[in-house]
Amino acid sequence: MHRLRSGREVHTATLLPDGRVLVTGGFDFSSGFTPTTELFNPVTRRWEAGSPMKVGRFGHTATLLPDGRVLVTGGANVEGGFLKEAELYDPKSDTWTPTDSMASPRANQTATLLANGMVLVAGGLAEGSKALHTAELYDPTTGHWSPAASMKTGRYLHTATLLTDGRVFVTGGQDFDGVFRKQAEVYDPAANTWRRLASMHVARTNHTATLLRDGRVLVAGGGDRSPGFTASSEIYDPVANHWKVARSMPIKRGFASAVRLRDGRVLVVAGLNDSGALRSAELYDPKRNAWSRAASMHGPRLHQTATLLGSGAVLVAAGALAGGRVLATAELYAPHRA
Repeated sequence: MHRLRSGREVHTATLLPDGRVLVTGGFDFSSGFTPTTELFNPVTRRWEAGSPMKVGRFGHTATLLPDGRVLVTGGANVEGGFLKEAELYDPKSDTWTPTDSMASPRANQTATLLANGMVLVAGGLAEGSKALHTAELYDPTTGHWSPAASMKTGRYLHTATLLTDGRVFVTGGQDFDGVFRKQAEVYDPAANTWRRLASMHVARTNHTATLLRDGRVLVAGGGDRSPGFTASSEIYDPVANHWKVARSMPIKRGFASAVRLRDGRVLVVAGLNDSGALRSAELYDPKRNAWSRAASMHGPRLHQTATLLGSGAVLVAAGALAGGRVLATAELYAPHRA
């Protein structure tokens, strides 16, 4: 496969309605943060240059809106520190347009498209090394932000999952002192309220959370260089508000990517553990509550993105090695049916 035009990590990848994948921003230790973007064409398997963003950033979020535009917000860069600026990408014209800024600068937050078309941004890391409790709502029809109710727990590097009933399920993360969170909570858009839920069995950050076909959520892995990584996984049932310990992954990993495949299995790929960046991948089968080895990538990486394409294949793009070298490579995973 053709290489990306630029190496990058802590970037975003968004599947567009026309089947292409928009990659934005990221970081490279040699050149710093970048405003550049590029587009992967799954038919030609080539990367094309996209128009650059107005603001270079990494650790940001990118959300596909109902009208096909992409909202990019927050993140950080060397010049501006933590960012509150937001902008919109129109894939039809390949143009970026500034939109209303968030009230609070933040990086490593989550952004979730709600059933009503609004975007919920929650948590993140802010100036003064604060793990934010606050949340905000973006209305694409007006282009404005409004405050949402604050979370019960301040956190960043957490996960946010849209449940089948329209609520947003948040797990884990950490505060600036590196304390991992085991608390979970849920946002109700109709009431604009957060409610504490049963806590996970294991405190986690840099983990994955994947909505299963039956409405439960698989949470797997997580950790950091200190105090280390975990191979454990658990499943949350939102109807019963109950966590069940699931089988552990074959190896410990954090900073991984997880994608639910068309057949319902979950692919977990790449990341980092005590041995360094990983090239291995594994598959979780919720019917059997079992993990199995998947084909390994050609090379190791962390801080990558993984995107399910219209064909059912998974695009794993860019990232870095444990020593900091940023990658411009990409790979495609073609799953076999279970």
